[in-house]
Amino acid sequence: MRVLRKRTAPRYKRPEGIVSYLLASARTSDAEHLTTTLIEIDPGGIQRIHSHIPEQVYFILEGSGEMTIGAETERVGAGDCIFIPSGSDHGLTNDGQEKLRYFSASAPTFNRDELFDFWPLDPEG
Repeated sequence: MRVLRKRTAPRYKRPEGIVSYLLASARTSDAEHLTTTLIEIDPGGIQRIHSHIPEQVYFILEGSGEMTIGAETERVGAGDCIFIPSGSDHGLTNDGQEKLRYFSASAPTFNRDELFDFWPLDPEG
């Protein structure tokens, strides 16, 4: 059994108020087809609009904000699951008063180079 913990996960931190922790992936486990992350966005923080080949889901754990996929923007909050098709421009803004936390799963997995480029920081723990 492989238990992956936030405190030992590779991460990235952006000046826009977002931290991403790399959980199950080809870099951190034997995952061959999946990349999972935990993301925290500070109040007023933003995940910039971006796109990538893996399709993705965001499951909002706490907080709320505005999710954009392509030309559509919609309010999302705790308990919402958002599907992001492959290659779609997408981003998330925390316009609330509390931290926005979500779990993300992407498939197929990001390649090993991307896993090191996108999550370059050592774990917090």
